[in-house]
Amino acid sequence: MGTAHCGSTLLTLVLGGHSDCLSLGEISNLPDFYRRNKPICSVCEGECSLWDQKFSDQDLQALVHGFSDRRVHRFIPLKVEKQVRRLLRADSVFNPYSLIASKVEESVLIDSTKTVWWLQKRLAAREFNENLSPYLIHLIRDGRAVMNSYSRRKQYQGLTSQQFGEQFGTLWKNRVTNENNFFDSFSGKKIRLRYEEFATNSEAITQRLCNWLEIEFQPDMLSYWKHQHHTISGNKGTRASVQRYQNDAQSNRNVGIKLNQKWQQRLSAEQIAAFYQVTDGMNKNYEW
Repeated sequence: MGTAHCGSTLLTLVLGGHSDCLSLGEISNLPDFYRRNKPICSVCEGECSLWDQKFSDQDLQALVHGFSDRRVHRFIPLKVEKQVRRLLRADSVFNPYSLIASKVEESVLIDSTKTVWWLQKRLAAREFNENLSPYLIHLIRDGRAVMNSYSRRKQYQGLTSQQFGEQFGTLWKNRVTNENNFFDSFSGKKIRLRYEEFATNSEAITQRLCNWLEIEFQPDMLSYWKHQHHTISGNKGTRASVQRYQNDAQSNRNVGIKLNQKWQQRLSAEQIAAFYQVTDGMNKNYEW
């Protein structure tokens, strides 16, 4: 869980480098990719050894139903069908993580979809009460760094510094508030991590995460670009380092886990001031 541009793709790929972990990426995008006949995997070029080889088209259709929250049967309301199927214990279509788990060898599935509404919907499924144990990672980042990434989005182009700071600030404040409320109410295992700490002290933080996940730390996890990944969506630049290594191992000599602080050069004082004003200085707790 976290805001957009919080560093989740990097963290996901590092954890996915563990032999007992499978990084799914932003699995919430699977239904849309499938319906548009777009490759499910955002890393593999060509056929994917996970999504194309281990999952049949029937499996993928089941995952689409399970993750999309749309009616399975045209004339039966989804809420009613979920209730009836659950009573009859015929609701496997609404327990998609269990289907994925049955197809792979890894015991830890990592979904990097970050929004609260997605978590709330998924955790309501029977599979998390009976078969699976949810672990929650809340990844936080300095709001100014997140703001810098948002500044490249089309909807913010052409705005004044004041307008951009206010619009982004309102969005960021609402999202972070919802995340914090959800984190506090979550009753399962949970941990809060700073992107900046992970980027500057990656080995120690990864060891801490492995202990928390109850898996043995594997040092080669940190060389995330050397491992096979089959994630859905995520940061294009971070994914590209994996793709370059797969195509040419020599091209990644300078790849590593590095702290990105480009906001310091790109954001204006006026933009930052407007952001702090509309958020009532909330970012002071996230500053780095």
